[in-house]
Amino acid sequence: MNEIKLDILKDLIIDEEPTDEDLKRLVEKSKNFLKIENKTGKIIISPDFPFIVSDKIIIFLIGIYFSKEYGLNKDVQITSRLISENINVAQTTISGPLGDYVRNKIVSADDNSYSIKYYEIENQLDQLTNKYVLKKKSTPKVAAKLKIKKVRKKIVRKKETHRRIKPKTEREIDEDSLKNEFEKHDLTEDGLHSVFNVNDGNIILLRGWKGTTAIESQVKSTLLLLTANNLFFGLDEMNSSELRKSLIGLGVPMANHSTNIKNFATLIIHKRGPIGSTSTSYKITHLGFQKSIDLIQDTINNTSNFDIQFKHKIIRKEKSETISIDEEKLNQNISDFVKELELKEERLRTLFDFQTDNVRFCLRLKEGKRKILQIKSLMLLGIILKKIYDVNNFNGKTLLQNSRISYDRLDLLDSNKNYQRYFSTNKPKSAMQLTYAGENRAIEMLKEYLNKEDSKL
Repeated sequence: MNEIKLDILKDLIIDEEPTDEDLKRLVEKSKNFLKIENKTGKIIISPDFPFIVSDKIIIFLIGIYFSKEYGLNKDVQITSRLISENINVAQTTISGPLGDYVRNKIVSADDNSYSIKYYEIENQLDQLTNKYVLKKKSTPKVAAKLKIKKVRKKIVRKKETHRRIKPKTEREIDEDSLKNEFEKHDLTEDGLHSVFNVNDGNIILLRGWKGTTAIESQVKSTLLLLTANNLFFGLDEMNSSELRKSLIGLGVPMANHSTNIKNFATLIIHKRGPIGSTSTSYKITHLGFQKSIDLIQDTINNTSNFDIQFKHKIIRKEKSETISIDEEKLNQNISDFVKELELKEERLRTLFDFQTDNVRFCLRLKEGKRKILQIKSLMLLGIILKKIYDVNNFNGKTLLQNSRISYDRLDLLDSNKNYQRYFSTNKPKSAMQLTYAGENRAIEMLKEYLNKEDSKL
């Protein structure tokens, strides 16, 4: 090749051997991030910055490069285990970002020994400098500006999707609507008023609510009050404090009322208000309304069509199983799992952080609705716990908390049809379990998540 061509092409050639000037410049840029022990060659990563796992990996590999140039660590094989031990991060956690560096040609992997490519060192150091050193210097100025200018957020109130709970003084009986209800449910005005009395917006139960146990009296009286509220005033729900006051006035035993009512969630729904609000309400379901009509007709006609059973066994709260597995067994189970389902192990480790006592998401699911996000997250984490950690009963609150996903209102999940289908009746805050249908759907969702970082119920 002639000298002219050589001169043209030389700009593309990268020299793996640094010049003295290059080495001096790189060392200067590295001083903020690492130090090397003279006797042992140990890489000490600076504690001055909140480095994430991928940053710690690259700083360690840069330190190893310099230490070898200095004559230390010459014969040391830089395995993922060695990196893990030196940066104090679990080996399963570093596998994802380390694999990304290899795929992006920043780090080379020869015979399971990792090393950073020389021509990438300066680029990585510049990124670290911009991310931590320059940001740290500029932070006080930004903070000062924030103190001077305060932006008041506009509060956007959601439009109500249900009929407003009106104050008693505004309530009026719609006679025409009430007559339609009489015809629809085979009731008469005289018969209805033999069970209920309405005075200044107050509903008074005259009869039909008493039972042989406190629970029976609580459920019957609550059903009748909610049904009367619907028949007379056309309201979907009733404020908890108003309902409680009415029940106390009747002489209904109130011990454990809300807890007992929750055992009849197919008939009555206990609704919480907005986050931070102490206001709650009760709403009757379609099934609860039908059962209450049966109870009214039984009271009027002396029949026995009301068939709710009140003899309930005490439901013991199951405890969640402890997540504990040794690292060797964990890696073996992951390997077996991906082979069984024909998944990519590298991709699985990128999206999930596998630890010996926990598993969490590295990337949060793309879902705006809190309830759906919780259910989807618990299904994906639940199937991994079952198949890899051999854990069937798990604590939903703890799992979500570890992945930084909101765990508010978990006790309302059982009102969702997907939750009812895919999870057992165990409660999310104590111990929950995937059903057979839930396991199958969770595996399908996991495959979707690995392909596009999203999944649908």
